[in-house]
Amino acid sequence: MTLAHLLDLARPHRAALLLMVLLGTAETGALLALPALGGRLAGHVLDAAGASPLPAALLLGLALAGAAALRALSAVVSGRTAAAILAGLRTRVHDHLQSLPLAVHQRHAQGDLLALATFEIARLGDFLAVTLVGLPAQLLTALGAVVLMARIDPGLALAVPLAVPVFFLALRVAGRRLRALAQRTQEAEADLVAAAAEDLALLPAIRSFVREDAASARFARRAERVRELEARENDIQATLSPLTGLVAGLGAVALLALSGRGLRAGTTSPAEMVSLFLYAALLTRPVADLALVYGRVQAARGILARLGALLDEAPEPGHDAPLRMARAQGDIAFEDLRFAHPDREEALRGVALSVRAGETLALTGPNGAGKSTMIALLLRFMDPSGGAVRLDGTDIRDIRLADLRRQIGWVPQCPLLLDASVRDNIAFGLEGATDAQVERAARLAQAHDMILSLPQGYATRIGENGVRLSGGQGQRIALARALIADPPVLVLDEATSMFDLDAEAAFVAAAAAALRDRTVILVTHRPAMLALADRIVTLEDGRIVAQRAAA
Repeated sequence: MTLAHLLDLARPHRAALLLMVLLGTAETGALLALPALGGRLAGHVLDAAGASPLPAALLLGLALAGAAALRALSAVVSGRTAAAILAGLRTRVHDHLQSLPLAVHQRHAQGDLLALATFEIARLGDFLAVTLVGLPAQLLTALGAVVLMARIDPGLALAVPLAVPVFFLALRVAGRRLRALAQRTQEAEADLVAAAAEDLALLPAIRSFVREDAASARFARRAERVRELEARENDIQATLSPLTGLVAGLGAVALLALSGRGLRAGTTSPAEMVSLFLYAALLTRPVADLALVYGRVQAARGILARLGALLDEAPEPGHDAPLRMARAQGDIAFEDLRFAHPDREEALRGVALSVRAGETLALTGPNGAGKSTMIALLLRFMDPSGGAVRLDGTDIRDIRLADLRRQIGWVPQCPLLLDASVRDNIAFGLEGATDAQVERAARLAQAHDMILSLPQGYATRIGENGVRLSGGQGQRIALARALIADPPVLVLDEATSMFDLDAEAAFVAAAAAALRDRTVILVTHRPAMLALADRIVTLEDGRIVAQRAAA
């Protein structure tokens, strides 16, 4: 990703960015008028017999007020525009992350992606709306100051470009170090966020194994690495701006010393001498600011490289597949199915299995046999290395991805619940669900009575991933979420593994209503759930080793 791409992302805000440029230009005009007005006022003050300095003082005051007002207005507009650009960029990155295949997420630490999607993008929004947009005004101020100095003393103004090579050399030397440091700092910050996210996710395990000190030490090491890199980056930035300002200031001093000859020779008036001094002083600010801009550009390039690598990742395939599907009958076929993760042995080795519409099939076998991999391929979280999965005779790779997934109600072993109310969690399975539909799904999942026993019933907030519920309660809510859309295919992946025996027995006794007229795949080892199956298929080492009708 390049700066040109970043500017393209800002295209929806071009009116606000143009306004910022115009405000900056107007402020530059006001600033460039100040030395001339200051020189005029000085001329009146030094000429005791001249006209009253009051009109010149009023004009200078108005120019100062105008420059201050324009700067304040520009700051307001730039702040609002930066926030708008930042919100748009964050949304784009969030949506792109949502669209990526699960394999991409498995290759990246979650904290790394969180760091990129939050504070690294915040730097880009500020860089674009403040630093980059302010660049034209800074260049115009520097150029205008030189031109207006030339009107007073052309010979002295021509000496200004002599300082440019020194300025450019300082930027080049510092810029090389800044870019490398910025990239390393961003990677260290991502590691820090990853450590924080992992420690929060593993907090129960950390406490149970008494590993708080180890977790603290690991986080402290990463925090210290970030501090060290940020300090080094700041040292260069802190040195670069004063250094370039010093070069500009020494140049201004030299110009003023040389201008004394014109004053003594009578070719330069005292008023022009003051104006020349003020223009030289005005010139130092944009020169020093340009050094900061250069450093920020190097840091932004590092973020753009990381962001570009992420945005270059292709979304999961199938969103624009040619076939639409309203409601499936529910016939499923796994044909010579093969799958292997990169650099690993095959998880599925030529699995061939048909599930009739309306049949309840149980998949059983040891851990790692390939059961969950088959479910992931059915949901098209991944694509097979060989063979095909068919729904009603159609290769699922030809079905629009959203339509495919609407046919399947999936209840994972880990419920994956929202930090929201029970009602919101169940309604998550069907956009626009009514209270009646939520309650019906809860009753089918044998969750209604349990929900009413909660402090606020369906309005009870359950915490992140259902932390305020028992495991069995969370699974029943996940089951209700899967049932609310009335899918023709239902996949229960160890969906009662956290039920107590009484709750599981109650569910099995009432399961006929929930499973009726659906194709159901049960991934389970539990005898009570196996009793629901019409057929039991056993997998081992990625192959089907046994099939039998349920007793």
